[in-house]
Amino acid sequence: MRALILITCLLFAIKSQGQAPRSTESLKKELAEIYRTDQLYRKEMANIKPTDLKIVELVNQQDKIDSANLIRVVKILDSIGYPEKSLYGDSAGLAVFHVIQHSPVKYQEKYLPLFEQAAKENKIEWKWVAMMTDRVRINKGLKQIYGTQIVPVKDPDTGFLTNKAEIAPIEDEENVNERRANVGLPPIEEEAKKFGIEYKPKQ
Repeated sequence: MRALILITCLLFAIKSQGQAPRSTESLKKELAEIYRTDQLYRKEMANIKPTDLKIVELVNQQDKIDSANLIRVVKILDSIGYPEKSLYGDSAGLAVFHVIQHSPVKYQEKYLPLFEQAAKENKIEWKWVAMMTDRVRINKGLKQIYGTQIVPVKDPDTGFLTNKAEIAPIEDEENVNERRANVGLPPIEEEAKKFGIEYKPKQ
């Protein structure tokens, strides 16, 4: 009888050990898919003018994906915290970051400390934390710190969006490049050129 119990326990242990890697591998694949779908329509939107009616359709399609991704990522972060690169792959951390970056501000505020801690532990680059910090501030009606957020220019007469863009207002703009350098970002003038923006500090 003891032998039977011992064999049963041994088989259970072997079975349990065999399940863990499959669970990790499954989540690794899921996070890779989340990363892919988070960028699915954004790449196309980046090449379309804000006034193009097609962008409305793309935004609606991406919003549906974002909503589903957010539900899953919240559960993942609340369960395992920041996903370790060694377990879940190179894109896992950026997958959860981008989903939260594209979520409502309440989620950005909730998980920003988690990403800050991950940066302190060298699990994620500080530039990503800077981007979320700026996103939170802009969403709350405050000036950004690092100058990472770009917004469409509104027509002063009609109030409608134009095809032009500008750097959103920056706190202590005089020292922005010093702060950017500290988190691994290039000078704001270089970044602006990538988006066809002629950067001029506000007087």
